[in-house]
Amino acid sequence: MLRVIKDNANTLTVTLTEKATVSNPIYLFKFTNQTSNVAYWFISSDTSQFKQRYNKFLLTEKNNANTLNGEITLGLEGRYDYEIYQTNLANTSGLSSASDAIENIVKTVEVGIVDVVFDAKEYAKYEVQYDTNIVYQPDPLNNNFTYILPFILT
Repeated sequence: MLRVIKDNANTLTVTLTEKATVSNPIYLFKFTNQTSNVAYWFISSDTSQFKQRYNKFLLTEKNNANTLNGEITLGLEGRYDYEIYQTNLANTSGLSSASDAIENIVKTVEVGIVDVVFDAKEYAKYEVQYDTNIVYQPDPLNNNFTYILPFILT
């Protein structure tokens, strides 16, 4: 799952190279809001130094975005489905927006979910602390373990 913070520069790290069919492809991203079903498109440059291992893209979520330069204006906070496509474009000249590249899609190379949030707040993390242990005794006749009885640690 990817996470995008609104009104911020975000780094998206994914693995796309193993599914690409050409070297140095231009990738087209599509984010679709799961509630409104509105699609948002953008193109970003791969900044990874180790493209065989992972691909890294900078995405800036802001108003008046240039979708050909790794910028996007998303709608509501929430969950989005994402799809990343390989295109047959050599460059983005001649395009007025990322959605103009839809006709150049060659194949889908990644799908997943994006969590879009307004700030980088920490979400509650819960750790379960067990105070009851269950003891199992080996049962050599059946080659497995037999439940004995629980006991409480004090």
